[in-house]
Amino acid sequence: LKIDIIAPSHGLMWKANIPDILAEYKKWSNHESEEKAVVIYDTMWGSTEIMANKIAEGLYETGISVRVYNLKNSDISDIMTHVLTAKYILIGSPTLNNGMMPTIGAFLTYVKGLKPKNKIGLAFGSYGWSGQAAGMVEDAMKEIGWKVPIEKLRIAYVPDITELDELK
Repeated sequence: LKIDIIAPSHGLMWKANIPDILAEYKKWSNHESEEKAVVIYDTMWGSTEIMANKIAEGLYETGISVRVYNLKNSDISDIMTHVLTAKYILIGSPTLNNGMMPTIGAFLTYVKGLKPKNKIGLAFGSYGWSGQAAGMVEDAMKEIGWKVPIEKLRIAYVPDITELDELK
């Protein structure tokens, strides 16, 4: 059939560039991933942010394109655009009241609803005394069906030089 318009039940209607839009829909529906990474985090006192940036630096140095998002100042929909196409998803949260940051919980709820497939996940985070957040993030990744080949990365308090080198 010749398609003149794409009019989804929600979202943009397309009257031009139909072949390009259909090609994108095909990639999305087949859960195709590109060799790139997205690092998403929230932080309370800056330690998880330091970890996120060091992890991103290590990815970049291996030749992997990487985007870093702090959930405090990034829109979830904008982040999801990259999550849907990236192969590697790294999510970091400090432990707050024996759990993860509420922004991370909300983000993971959104991700679970979209069910992106063919992803490799890594959970990380800082903590003061208990450190459950990274494990909760890791459990959510496994529940979504992502591969999690490396166990969660946790650092107590502020990461030191040695810990940062290991993260990288």
